[in-house]
Amino acid sequence: MIKLTSKQQTIFEVVVVLGAMLLVKDIADRLGAIGAGSIAMWCGIFVATFFMKKQNITWKSRGFNLPSDGKNWFKSIGISILVVVLVLIFMATVVPIISSALDVTIPKSSTDRFEFLLGNPLYLAIYLLVVIWIGAAIGEELLMRGFLLNSLMSLFGERKAGVISAVLVHATIFGMLHISQGIPGIISTGIVAVIFALVYLYCGRKLFPLIIAHGLINSLGLIAYYVSDGKIT
Repeated sequence: MIKLTSKQQTIFEVVVVLGAMLLVKDIADRLGAIGAGSIAMWCGIFVATFFMKKQNITWKSRGFNLPSDGKNWFKSIGISILVVVLVLIFMATVVPIISSALDVTIPKSSTDRFEFLLGNPLYLAIYLLVVIWIGAAIGEELLMRGFLLNSLMSLFGERKAGVISAVLVHATIFGMLHISQGIPGIISTGIVAVIFALVYLYCGRKLFPLIIAHGLINSLGLIAYYVSDGKIT
């Protein structure tokens, strides 16, 4: 049996987790499953959990836990709100500039998948809970920041250059996972991933503020799409 070095093992785990996620995403898309990305994300989490357990690493150690007291709750919610404001300002100002400079737009097909929600408040509520909060907010933060970013920092080293490399590679991967949104989507989500990674590290690798911020940002976007009858995307 070939024994891998720690770095080779890390690369292997990242490739297997991302490969499993992409495979499930492709199958779910072909079957026309609602929330295919979220289904794929959680499959990736299950595979990542398997690898982490073999090393006695828990999700709690990666920051998946609630604030310990009232002060930390207040601080975490405050950080979440600041992140939401920062990202919304970025989306409203920088993204249009990028799109205009590159003469590209987000494909309409990327929002067509939400048309079944229009005029159906019950569907909207269920989608917000299951896909937006459980699938994207919790799922993406666990896999992208909790697993991927930490794995890359282990691979590149946790000195300044290594952390910067890990943040940028993780952001590139996160951006490419949103390829259905076209070039503007890839760039904007990649930059948002950098913001989220920096906040994660600033908070001492706590995921709770990012989960709340992620859920609020996606919820606001989907609600805006719903109340505008699909005009705001």
